[in-house]
Amino acid sequence: MSPLPDASVAAGFAERRAALARYGILDTLPEQDFDDAVALAAQLCAAPTALVSLVTEDRQWFKARLGFSAPETGLDRSVCSHTLGLRDVLIIPDLAADDRTRTNPLVTGAPGMRFYAGAPLITPENVAIGALCVLDVVPRPEGLSPAQKAGLAALARSVMTKFELRRAALSRRAEIAALAESELRLRLAVEATGIGTFDYDLTANTLRWDGRTRALFGVGPDVPVSYEGSFLPRIHPEDRARTDAAVRAALDPDGPGRFDCEYRTIASDGTVLHRVAARGALVAEEGRALRFVGTVRDVTAQRAALGALAATEERLRLATRATNDAIWDWDLVADHVMWNEALEVAYGWTPETVEPTGRWWLDRIHPDDRARIEADIRSIIDGTGHDWRHEYRFRRRDGTYAEVFDRGSMVRDARGEPLRMIGAMLDLTERNRVSGQLRAVFEGANVGIVQIDPRTLVALEVNAKLCTIWGAEESDIVGHSVAKWTPLEDTDERDRLHRRLAAGEIMRETLEKRYRRKDGRLIWGRVNLVSQVNGDALLTTAMIEDITEEKRVETRQRALIELGDRLRDASDAAEVSGIAAAILGRTLGLSRAGYSAIEPATGRFRIERDWTDGASSLAGSHPLDLVPATMARLRQGEILVIADVAADPALAPDATSYAGLLTRAQIKVPLLRRSELVGLLFAHAAEPRTWEPGEIGFVREVADRVWATLSRLQAEEQQRVLNRELSHRLKNTLTMAQAIASQTLRNVTDVGSVKEALVARLVALGKAHDILLSGEGEGAGLEAVLAGALAIHDDGEPDRIRLSGPAIEVGPKAALSLSLMIHELATNAAKYGAFSVPGGRVGLEWTIETGPEGRAGPDALVRMVWTESGGPPVAVPSRKGFGSRLIERGLSGAVGGETRTDYAPDGVVCRITAPLGGLLEKE
Repeated sequence: MSPLPDASVAAGFAERRAALARYGILDTLPEQDFDDAVALAAQLCAAPTALVSLVTEDRQWFKARLGFSAPETGLDRSVCSHTLGLRDVLIIPDLAADDRTRTNPLVTGAPGMRFYAGAPLITPENVAIGALCVLDVVPRPEGLSPAQKAGLAALARSVMTKFELRRAALSRRAEIAALAESELRLRLAVEATGIGTFDYDLTANTLRWDGRTRALFGVGPDVPVSYEGSFLPRIHPEDRARTDAAVRAALDPDGPGRFDCEYRTIASDGTVLHRVAARGALVAEEGRALRFVGTVRDVTAQRAALGALAATEERLRLATRATNDAIWDWDLVADHVMWNEALEVAYGWTPETVEPTGRWWLDRIHPDDRARIEADIRSIIDGTGHDWRHEYRFRRRDGTYAEVFDRGSMVRDARGEPLRMIGAMLDLTERNRVSGQLRAVFEGANVGIVQIDPRTLVALEVNAKLCTIWGAEESDIVGHSVAKWTPLEDTDERDRLHRRLAAGEIMRETLEKRYRRKDGRLIWGRVNLVSQVNGDALLTTAMIEDITEEKRVETRQRALIELGDRLRDASDAAEVSGIAAAILGRTLGLSRAGYSAIEPATGRFRIERDWTDGASSLAGSHPLDLVPATMARLRQGEILVIADVAADPALAPDATSYAGLLTRAQIKVPLLRRSELVGLLFAHAAEPRTWEPGEIGFVREVADRVWATLSRLQAEEQQRVLNRELSHRLKNTLTMAQAIASQTLRNVTDVGSVKEALVARLVALGKAHDILLSGEGEGAGLEAVLAGALAIHDDGEPDRIRLSGPAIEVGPKAALSLSLMIHELATNAAKYGAFSVPGGRVGLEWTIETGPEGRAGPDALVRMVWTESGGPPVAVPSRKGFGSRLIERGLSGAVGGETRTDYAPDGVVCRITAPLGGLLEKE
């Protein structure tokens, strides 16, 4: 650690502390005048670092700094404290080799300072309070040139002049004198030494330049020069005519014979080289011009310094006018107060209305503020203080009160007795009003606002809305780099933007970027970024709007479009499930998503495909009682939206199962068909999650599209089945019609009766088809088939036809065969049997033979009996036609049964036996 410069710091400490207190400069904001001073010092001495350092008892604080980031350091790092006992510029060529500084942390560590030159800042009371210094990271054995040393000392005096101007608001004449003195000192500070010479022989028309002059004009040492060929072409086009005219005026023997001009020199490519101040004199004899000789100086740096000084003076002048400060000078001995014209301009008090006493001023302070202000200023006057400042309300002539900021500096004699106080009163009313409005807008804005130092990215000020957006306290943001709120995966994009800001780029951009809140959640923000120059400072403001939900809506909309496109091409339920699960899980950031098909008959649910992220797959078959409470609610058609399964008492029976599935939050949308649960779409999250309305709506949208697609696929499959069934039945019908026609027309003897029989049989076939097509299944009830075949013979007579037997759903093939058989039996009964006379009856009964256990198994037999009664006596037919053969063989060929007909005299009895399985067969 560097030894503390105890002797230097301790010497005159009381006087230095009092002097610093008088200036009131410590811990104030940067000011352009002092920033200009360090910039000029750095430029003058060609140093990367320059400081205006003020030394207290325990630290050194920098009013202005260039090339040094810290606003202050401890005395163990101070070099400027070594100037406190000096009156001349302190130069340390190599800090690492000097006993006073070799162990200084700024030398041994970063930034590794090696060279120091500091001019002490000395008050008019001969008290050293600090230094204006320059530093470099490389040693300078040669130190500073005399001109640089003198310039640094002059700049230090200029800095002290600014301190003096700050301490007291002097009269306008004193201000002008101080500014003139400051201008003179700055001009001396930037005045360079290297002078070149020229000699223009007018008789021989030759021009000679020394090496310095050639360097200023960018001409080599051996290149011939001339007035027309070298001098004029190397002068900037904007300066050329003016300079040539000044030279020619100086060469006029009748003129003053003097040349004093400034111009810019340029290289052969037009690049400006230097700004040159030239002076010359004509040598004449007997009225004849012989020679023109003079000097040239490089005044580039000086002119830059003077330009900066002029800008500073103009800013000071404009600032003084713009503030309308009421300057006052209070003679404490005579109690006489003098005011400038601003008292009338700003507050309406004309000179004749003003009593020039301290009491008059105090009486115009608001009664609620007066005692406090009087006590405070009296404590300064009667004590040892030098500076006073306060805010209070001052009455205008119209009776209203202005909010003012008043400050003054004491002038004491050698014994410390008060002589006078000089100060200035600034009207803050409008500024406070506007500031209050701006603050209200800033705090009440519906967007987050943060002001940033673009070079360090440190947040300077933030409003409450941004704290809400980032989920942080103000202390978490202000004073810290805003870079920490950008997620790591966006670092490259963030750094590109920050490099542009740090480079001083003026930006007015709107961009969208992500932030990570304090709670770790990622959000999207729309950022309006504005950076602008305020003097030499660059200010950046970011207005941030939370568009996370907007982004989520966009993402969900894109996901629904993708879902629709992909489902359009899906060919089966498994593919539909996989597509929907992947899009749902990816869009909502789930741990698991999928579709479950419910199988009520088996008491299970099946998941063909699901999508997972960090969770196990549930693809496969599972019992419904895995989550009974969930299933019970879904069967009621309820959409389940559960933020935390473990915290929902209604799902307590399912808690263990969900824990095993690593599921804490879920959304489940049921699919009910005819009030029966047939499927559900599920979304699982591994952690508790508050589902947003947009997320719930998205899951329902996905579910609706899945249902629609599954319904489409089912309809398409049903259409394919119906097409195949229609084709099959059409072929069977044509085959049956062909067989009927062939058998009916065989051995034809009576065309008329054959025609009638064929039509009746085809009608019976058609009615059988009507019965088949009237049902929803692939068959018809046995009783309906029989009733349809006998319908044309039912004349309304009671008990004409009696049908009895158990309900049996027969297949298409058996239905057609039975219909034709019964049609033939009824036709014969109408010609020869019970239907041929009134009072005839036909009974048709059927039974099912059950097995030993009383069950109708697949091998059971159906026994059917056709019985006629009340008809004419029956005779055995002499021959068998197609109808008889159809009765005997029609059913046996179709389902494997057998038929036996008994022609009893009192009525025909036909017994039909067929396997139950054959009758039920659906083809």
